[in-house]
Amino acid sequence: MQQILKRLTLIKTALEIEEEEIVELQIMKLNKLDLDNEVQNIIIKLEEIDYGSALVDIENYLSKFSGVVIYEDREIEALRLELKILEKKLQNLSEIKTDYLNDIDEFNTLYSLKLGPLISKILHLKRELLQKALKEKQEAFDKAKAEYQSLKEETKDIKSKKQKLEEELEELDEFDDEYDELFEEFETVREELKDKEQALNEKRKKAKYAKEDIEDDPVYEQYEEAKTDYEEFSNEYNEVKEEEKNRFEIDDEDKKELKKLFRKASKLCHPDIVTDELKEQATEMMKRLNEAYSQKDLVSVKKILHRLETGTGFEVASDSINDKEILKAKIKEFRENIADIENDIEEIKADDVFGIVSEVNDMDAYLERLEVQLQEEYETLQNSSVQSKKKTTEPTIDNEVTEEVDDYWDKTF
Repeated sequence: MQQILKRLTLIKTALEIEEEEIVELQIMKLNKLDLDNEVQNIIIKLEEIDYGSALVDIENYLSKFSGVVIYEDREIEALRLELKILEKKLQNLSEIKTDYLNDIDEFNTLYSLKLGPLISKILHLKRELLQKALKEKQEAFDKAKAEYQSLKEETKDIKSKKQKLEEELEELDEFDDEYDELFEEFETVREELKDKEQALNEKRKKAKYAKEDIEDDPVYEQYEEAKTDYEEFSNEYNEVKEEEKNRFEIDDEDKKELKKLFRKASKLCHPDIVTDELKEQATEMMKRLNEAYSQKDLVSVKKILHRLETGTGFEVASDSINDKEILKAKIKEFRENIADIENDIEEIKADDVFGIVSEVNDMDAYLERLEVQLQEEYETLQNSSVQSKKKTTEPTIDNEVTEEVDDYWDKTF
């Protein structure tokens, strides 16, 4: 009863100060309680926007209980209020974190789609130039390795021949003339095998040294890095292109509405603030909401919000717990979760990409400027000749964007 009276009082105040959102929220919370017919009729009037009549009914209803004192443990009431404040803080921090991550994701997508083809060409060309620098040593290694493999096959055949002769000797009488002839052949094959194995070991060492000569060359490490950079970027770029196919094209007005509706819906199903028995359902609902938001699917976000507001609402912990110890445990848990999110936010803010997103006002102009710089780097690479025994010299880029261009493959796409 106490909750019903308090929420009706909140609605009365909200109507007087014209705060419609508070009215909607309190209606939703009242609908979860055990209501008498009188309160149900008040809610019907409120939902039909019959605020004048509803306000009169609320005042009459509250007046009936104005002299009734309902006992409520003040510490529980204070703990519940503390938990409610922490719930709100957690939601606000979660919104900030989500906004930051979505801004970064949006930048990475734009960055990759606009500059991806050019970056891919640069990485591919760097790999080719470095591979060319290692060509002579690679050819020497390939030749030594082929010679080793060829001799290895010959040695294998001689081993088989030797083993066959041994088996035949085992079957002969050692005092027969045939044994002497076969043994002489066996000795010749054994000497030949000895020479082959010695030669094989020399070929192996030669191939090994040729391989080490490649790996010890500074250019080899640069080549391996360039090869990895190209492969990783190609995979990431292809993923971005696939994800972009599932994104909806919306204008700026729709983007604003999308963010507003997402925030409203996330407040109603945030897994961290609902009761424990509903966490799994809330987590699944939040997952679908996040997916729709990341895909800019305004229609799906509207549907989820409508479902939350009209039927699939989640009772929050602060509205359902009446045990002091459980409330204290929940408060402790919320403070820890808040600290974790605050740390996450600080880490996000320290990220280079976040710095760009925060500081750049005209993203299109910024990306166009980077495109010019990357094109210059590509042309420089095309005109350069990388020598196999020298460390590759990195192209010089305008100081204004040197770090941005040099580290493009270290960014998250």
